[in-house]
Amino acid sequence: MRAFRQAFVLGMLFVGFGGMVVHGSPIACAPATADCLLRAARGATGDLGRQLQRDEAHFAIAAALAELGRLAEAVREAGLIENPITMAEAEAEIVRAAAQQGAFDSAFEIAMEIGDARNRSAKDLALETLAIEQAARDRIDEAFDTVLAINNPFRRSEAQAAIAVSVARSGDIPSAIHAAARIGMDYWFTADQNRFKVASGLVARSDRFDHYWFYEALARIARIQSQSGDIEAGLQTAHAVPDLAGRARAMAGIAAEQAARGNIEAALTTARRIEASYGDHEAMVAISDGMAATGDFEGALEMARAIQEAYGDGAALAALAERQAMMGAYDDSVETLSEIAVIEDLDRARAIVAREYAKTGRSRAALDMVASIANRNKRFDAVRAIAVTLATEGKTDRALGLVAEFAGRADVEELVTAVVLAQARAGDLDTAVAMAGTLDDPMFRAIALAGLAALTR
Repeated sequence: MRAFRQAFVLGMLFVGFGGMVVHGSPIACAPATADCLLRAARGATGDLGRQLQRDEAHFAIAAALAELGRLAEAVREAGLIENPITMAEAEAEIVRAAAQQGAFDSAFEIAMEIGDARNRSAKDLALETLAIEQAARDRIDEAFDTVLAINNPFRRSEAQAAIAVSVARSGDIPSAIHAAARIGMDYWFTADQNRFKVASGLVARSDRFDHYWFYEALARIARIQSQSGDIEAGLQTAHAVPDLAGRARAMAGIAAEQAARGNIEAALTTARRIEASYGDHEAMVAISDGMAATGDFEGALEMARAIQEAYGDGAALAALAERQAMMGAYDDSVETLSEIAVIEDLDRARAIVAREYAKTGRSRAALDMVASIANRNKRFDAVRAIAVTLATEGKTDRALGLVAEFAGRADVEELVTAVVLAQARAGDLDTAVAMAGTLDDPMFRAIALAGLAALTR
């Protein structure tokens, strides 16, 4: 496959990929305004004959309109999607954007119209997302009212836990703990019966869900306290969790934070206080990584080997390989990779090491590493992630060169679209628009243009 070359000449581009030339047409948007880019995106949809492709284009346009605050237009665009699941997911995206913009009433109305009855439905996710935003803005009662519309008891309790965590992230720990104590209590035992309450055959078992998510909320709050530097308060919250497994998750999270801060001895002390069998797994992986971050590769390797032997988990070895690659110890990194016995961990580590190769200009080594990933989809995901990282760092030529070396005819435009959007997010909108003009596939052209429109805010 011959080398990739990129040329821009007075707004006219052509991009060569192997024996294939991708050349769309220039985007006549100067300046690159949202309206102009959206018109161009809609124009591209006119060339789409397959429903799946049209739906993806309409999804991208609806999401862009939502990001721009044009909610009514976004809902109309989502209504053009034929696949009901894709439509529901587009509407959930609109709810997310509306909630982030503070348009809570509109977000709730849109969420309630989502037609998705799956256990992990787009409707439930949209309502949870809305509630998280409300809680982050100290509208906790409204957040709990919002999630009452979730019919599935497990998902409702999960969303209530997310409310408590959102409050904790805002810095109000006492209110977060109070919110956690409300999990499961607002649904059946309030005098003011909400009109969205729906009886369920699972209600008899809902206390199990409520307890689990109460413990999980406390565990996450404890970790947030430790992340803010208040380790003692986090430990107090962790010790208050009445469930052994929940308490172990809280303690492991705190130990991981201590290790990330380089306080290895304190992390080991916290990990030793975990009572549940195998409950210290996350903590020990984090401690191994923390040792590597301080330069103690020998100690980290010894611990990572022990973790793999005890837990059947290569995550610590994968983290060590990444650290070694980040510090330029590529031979050591490859040797560490050879010790990973779990294929999922090995593939993830190979993808990370390949990224580090690419960031330092070792494109051939990066591609060789990617080629060693057995699963085709994982190989594609790895190249996409690397290309996006490079473009975000302003190394677009490297990103496109990597794409050209790796991509076949079926992948190239999706990867170039990812690079275009990453380049725009990095601040180079004009060049990204020009690159979008090289996309020949009308679906990816529409997706790229809609994504660029959303970034013109």
